[in-house]
Amino acid sequence: MDLITDQLIMNYLNLSEKDIEDIQPAKDKDHKIFYVSLSRSERHYCPVCGSVSYKSLGFYQRKITMSHELCEKDELILKVRRYLCKDCHSSFSEDKHLAQRNQTISYQVILKLMELLKDPHMTFKNAASLCSISPSSAVRIFDRHCHLKRPVFPEALCMDEVYALNSDFDSKYICVFYDFFRHTVIDVLPSRKKDYLYHYFQQFENTGELLSVKYVCIDMHNTYRYIARKYFKKAVICADSFHVIKQLNDSLSKVRIRIMKRYDTASIEYYLLKHFRFLLFERNIDLDNKARWNRKLERYINLRQLKEELLSIDPQLKRAYELKEDYTSFNASSSYEEAEEKLGKLIDEFTLANIPEYEEFTSSLRRWKKEIVNSFRLYKGRRISNGVAESINSLISLLLFNSKGIRNSERRKKRIMYAVNKEGFLLK
Repeated sequence: MDLITDQLIMNYLNLSEKDIEDIQPAKDKDHKIFYVSLSRSERHYCPVCGSVSYKSLGFYQRKITMSHELCEKDELILKVRRYLCKDCHSSFSEDKHLAQRNQTISYQVILKLMELLKDPHMTFKNAASLCSISPSSAVRIFDRHCHLKRPVFPEALCMDEVYALNSDFDSKYICVFYDFFRHTVIDVLPSRKKDYLYHYFQQFENTGELLSVKYVCIDMHNTYRYIARKYFKKAVICADSFHVIKQLNDSLSKVRIRIMKRYDTASIEYYLLKHFRFLLFERNIDLDNKARWNRKLERYINLRQLKEELLSIDPQLKRAYELKEDYTSFNASSSYEEAEEKLGKLIDEFTLANIPEYEEFTSSLRRWKKEIVNSFRLYKGRRISNGVAESINSLISLLLFNSKGIRNSERRKKRIMYAVNKEGFLLK
């Protein structure tokens, strides 16, 4: 017998040389079969009556699924000893915990599969292939061994949604709760609709658990505000600054597009508005870079000069950009004590500008003024925001995209929380 193969099988079974009595190879068509006999234990006892008086009934064979790149096509047949208790006449087998009872998949395969599934890039199909099992077996193992803790709401809670492909629920978005401080997922709901959220939170209403939440950070979605006010009665509700800035940038983009459409596609104005729009939104760029030759403008020009040319196209575009910059600076530097007064002045400036594309954004600032001001509060030295949610959302979206969606909502919840939190596995 090949010593390397022997060692490989021992490592696979997580056994030492003294635990194995014999390994016998055989051949069947295009693959090998390894018959493994375990060493006889020094002493057994009957699991029914505890008696140590028994006799041997010989062996029975048990197939164990392999999971190693050097022998993934081979079979491993474990020869298990059977005994008969002389006192109660019960039969039992030797106690070697290599796989679950009546299962062919070893604990080593289960451990490997569950470790692979911690990676958001990994699909059930790919993980199954690496473990030399079928995709359906991988799903069954995951469902059986992934055990999530009952949600415990943190002091600072973030609520957000993620678009879900191929859901078995009547909703295009799943609602995700995050721990702002620990960067973990608390729970994943199959819908963000008011009726479903109302039903979900009713189970906690009389427990007092929700009263421990001090901050709830949400995007500017009225359903979230309604739910937060109703169930998190002692919490400060904060509007996520990321979503406010996103709505503002979207509004400025609409101004740019409206002005761009007034010009011929061959014009310099159209060229600047189309190809250098990033100058209106990106802040961390070197505007004073070395001038480069521009074939359209027929001269050397750097980014600062291009930006000046861009803003000179239309006075309303320039004013819209200035307002965007004013709000962005306010969002980045204001304190909670100053926020209410500064925000009030900004709302007045947006109103006086009378830019059509900013009307909806200005209206949002008025409706969500209190929550926007609250977002400048600090929790453990950090400003409350859904920044943690946005980074985790990208992982969730990646997971759902790679798997082409997971229709079963309970399995999707488990998969997301297991991949993000890296916990929830029990080998039982």
